[in-house]
Amino acid sequence: MSVKDEYLAYRDGHGLKTGVFVDRVALQQLLRDRLEAIWSERPQFSNGGLLSNYMTGLALGFAYYDCRPSGFCKSRCYGLPIAGLHDYYMLRLGVITSEALKTGDQRFLIPLVRKLHALRPLVLKIGHWGDAVPQQVQHVAGVVQQFPATKFWWYTRKLEVALAGNKIDLPNLRVYLSLDPTTVFPRNEEYPYGITYLFGDSLRHTDHAAILADPRLVAVFPLKVRSHVEENAHREVVRHPRLCIEKDRAATHHSKGEHLCYSCSGRCNFAYAP
Repeated sequence: MSVKDEYLAYRDGHGLKTGVFVDRVALQQLLRDRLEAIWSERPQFSNGGLLSNYMTGLALGFAYYDCRPSGFCKSRCYGLPIAGLHDYYMLRLGVITSEALKTGDQRFLIPLVRKLHALRPLVLKIGHWGDAVPQQVQHVAGVVQQFPATKFWWYTRKLEVALAGNKIDLPNLRVYLSLDPTTVFPRNEEYPYGITYLFGDSLRHTDHAAILADPRLVAVFPLKVRSHVEENAHREVVRHPRLCIEKDRAATHHSKGEHLCYSCSGRCNFAYAP
């Protein structure tokens, strides 16, 4: 039996849904336990292991089993609310990416670097899905160093990952700590780097006003519900200079902007003092 057939039998036999966070974790754990069997099947990466992303055009995604989500984040995770063979290939890619970046596995890194050399992107997002662990930082940095003309935006909910990535001090890499109304904002002496903030469902952080005034805040993301930005959340930050206008535009016009995230003064375009 192929790994794909085993995956589908496990998913369907246990009634797992990829739109449910804990189910995605269980499915990726199954795939992680069969990683060498996956490699023996000679997986092909149509885009060198890269994903499509509305913020930067291209992205790298991690596995969900390394996430450390708050309840707010877990219940609103947007990844893979689909079914069929597509979810197998996407979840498999997340496992391969995460495990390769933990060990420096060249079976993944060689085609990835080859594709990046061919594309030479202006910007690349790291952390499109899932989250990282500290041992991946050195291998991510090794890729970043090969492409000094590309800006790498890395998003994580883990303070230790954000600190480790930023302390490498690469000029084209920024690691942003992503927080929500249920997570504690670190003091500046703990973490002087950039923060992104997602909020909604009429929930406010205890120090909401202070957070919106925090100079470390590089992006405010109002909660997107299906094709609409949550109205109450949006009104609270409508004039905030760091409001993500791309998410608002995509929700309003049902389309993605043309390189908005590369130039928007309210986005994460290295717009904070390191």
